[in-house]
Amino acid sequence: MNRIPLVLCVLVLLTFVVVPYAGYAAAPDAAPYRAGEVLVKLQPGMSLSAEARPVGAPLTATGEASHLNKLLRMLGAYHADPIGDTSNTYRVSLNTTSDAARLAVQIAADPAVVFAEPNAIRTAMRTPNDPAVPQQWALNNIQAFDAWNVTTGAELVVAVLDTGVSTDHPDLAGKILPGYNAINGGNGSEDTNGHGTAVSGLIAANTDNDTGIAGMCWGCRILPVTVLSARGGGDDASVARGLRWAVDNGARIVNMSLGGSQDSQTLRDAVQYAHSRGTLIVAASGNERQAGNPVSYPAAYPEVLAVGATGNADTITGFSNTGDYVSLAAPGVGLWTTVLGGTYGPPNGTSFSSPYVAGVAGLIWTLRSDLSNYDVACILQASADDKGAPGKDPEYGWGRLNALRAVQLAQNYGGCPLDQAAPEPAQPQPAPVNPTPGNAPPAFVPVPPIPDTPDQRFFVETGHTLRGEFKRYWERHGGLPIFGYPTSEEFLERGSDGRDYVVQYFERHRFEFHPENPAPYNVQLSRLGDLVLQSQGRNWFTFPRSAPQPGCVFFEGTGHSVCEPFLSYWRSNGLEFDGRSGKTFEESLALFGQPLSPPQVEEVAPGVFVTSQWFERARLEDHGANGVLLGLLSNELARARGWR
Repeated sequence: MNRIPLVLCVLVLLTFVVVPYAGYAAAPDAAPYRAGEVLVKLQPGMSLSAEARPVGAPLTATGEASHLNKLLRMLGAYHADPIGDTSNTYRVSLNTTSDAARLAVQIAADPAVVFAEPNAIRTAMRTPNDPAVPQQWALNNIQAFDAWNVTTGAELVVAVLDTGVSTDHPDLAGKILPGYNAINGGNGSEDTNGHGTAVSGLIAANTDNDTGIAGMCWGCRILPVTVLSARGGGDDASVARGLRWAVDNGARIVNMSLGGSQDSQTLRDAVQYAHSRGTLIVAASGNERQAGNPVSYPAAYPEVLAVGATGNADTITGFSNTGDYVSLAAPGVGLWTTVLGGTYGPPNGTSFSSPYVAGVAGLIWTLRSDLSNYDVACILQASADDKGAPGKDPEYGWGRLNALRAVQLAQNYGGCPLDQAAPEPAQPQPAPVNPTPGNAPPAFVPVPPIPDTPDQRFFVETGHTLRGEFKRYWERHGGLPIFGYPTSEEFLERGSDGRDYVVQYFERHRFEFHPENPAPYNVQLSRLGDLVLQSQGRNWFTFPRSAPQPGCVFFEGTGHSVCEPFLSYWRSNGLEFDGRSGKTFEESLALFGQPLSPPQVEEVAPGVFVTSQWFERARLEDHGANGVLLGLLSNELARARGWR
């Protein structure tokens, strides 16, 4: 294989200067919803009185109005204001401190209700206080400020395959992960050219820190991979090696602001490897339009998002390579960013268009960690502002990057809307698994170890990974003692309601992803207690009921009490909603659910008999000197289905 020279996709780095500080204040932080308020729309013919009492003959006969009235009284509804004369939507005030989003979910389930949602607070456009923001004209063009009102990004790993990254730049402090030098096989990834540092600042510079510039993805982390020398040159061997290393070390996104005019099977294979592992690859289209406009690789590979450059008037620049391989465009002229020496400067080139796309990809994956790299690429292209000929064209691709439209589309994404011949997803979602005996999903097969990153963790104990929203939920709400180790990878499973969900199994629980809900309600726990009882041929409705007892908590809905020692455990554990120490009744209820049985002696493992009590989502077991433990219900359900 020939060693194909690769060059930086950059034109001219103008004179770099230290940016003076300026007085830009950040918008104050605020709660996302009005406490104690829910917006409710009723079915036609229904209405709410000023005292929040439902009225309306059409549904009263079937009981919906009566049921809604009981629900609203239970939730403490005391006042309702109509939102317009003809909307049939009301602002309902509730005498409670419970989370408004959770209350809305309860109300929305009533058949008399069209929808219910928390009364979200809107604020002025979020503007970071970094002093160079006024010079960052591109942020306005791509509507970054509005996008940041939706999300500023999580700790996703973005690999920058370039000349290295300066670790001593103040605007990149704490953002740079330990990197790799693919040229010499060492760990040195310090930048001696400046190109990689400039690219990295646009992706993830520290933002709203009263210093320098704003990065596109505030929470993203940079994984520096040196594939180009101090003079800006490299070859296929180093780029391919660096790309494979980045993927194997946790990169969800890879930015390659480099290219060359020769195709290479070595480079192509590395790109396909990265794509098959679910990594999104973004590359500059090149700056040789006036020198024959050659096709540039790796940008031209079908698995790669190729990014062209626009100026501040949204026209394609005279230097930006064009062609059918161009996916979309982004600003690429005079983009203030981080440079060597701790200062800032405005370089030009498609090298600096590509990182804006990589940064917005980080925002998308923050909102929807369940999406594949194919989905994220689709969202970036489908949400772009069509600036050229209608549809896809060889100059703009699908259009100029729009960060706001991208995050909005991600929130409501249900499939790629682009009518184009696109490559199949790197990790195509299989047909949803129906939970039938013997139909074991491939996701239960252990996977090879991968390095831990802030966004993913590998458990050698079970051979499975945990990442994204599921990882954050697992860590926030109890981790190993509550959920146990993961026993599967993520996969699609058809629920009892006929809908398909991204799920993951753990020793004690099953997570189900609901992107239509705001966090933390976008991850939900299954009713494993009920499901395992069903798998055993037992019906909790047949269990003997009990009356209220002193020192116990009685649940009228199921007719059972929770007493010691289970009561203390139930009260001490729960999902974390309010950020305060201790657990509220609602937080414990959200984790365990209501009791389904009285305490009873059961064989929970061969030859192991303990007093246990079944709950909707758990089984509590009294192990004497070892205390109260949670049953391994998810393992039991998987075994009952023949999956383990």
